[in-house]
Amino acid sequence: MIKAIIFDCFGVVLDVQSNYKIEPVVEYIASLKGQFKLAMLSNVPSRESLDRRFAEGELDQLFDAVVASGDTGYEKPQPEIYQLTAAQLGVQPDECLFIDDIDRFCEAADVVGMQTHRFIDPEFSLNELKLKVEGLREHTN
Repeated sequence: MIKAIIFDCFGVVLDVQSNYKIEPVVEYIASLKGQFKLAMLSNVPSRESLDRRFAEGELDQLFDAVVASGDTGYEKPQPEIYQLTAAQLGVQPDECLFIDDIDRFCEAADVVGMQTHRFIDPEFSLNELKLKVEGLREHTN
């Protein structure tokens, strides 16, 4: 049963080219709060480098955990970063859905037991993600 959803930052929550928030994704994340444990996992030097791209306190409002690889000593695709993120959420890796725009990062999450969703295009991938999450809800009820 999926208890947590882990989002990559760049290419999923923020547009890779512009660094602007993909508002429909941010709105969807906010709608999931309280239904799943939520995390952001990103290969960045520090949490502060993520905080600078969002309004003050926004990441803490959206996510239960924010993991910046530079703060951990691990980075995607190392298995430890996925395990550490799941642990910060208080769940097992096989209770997580991991979302990223890079294949090898999804493949690495799959190896540690996470379900994955490849995020290719904001509109198409967000609709696919909504269907997947709805299916997860139906499966657990």
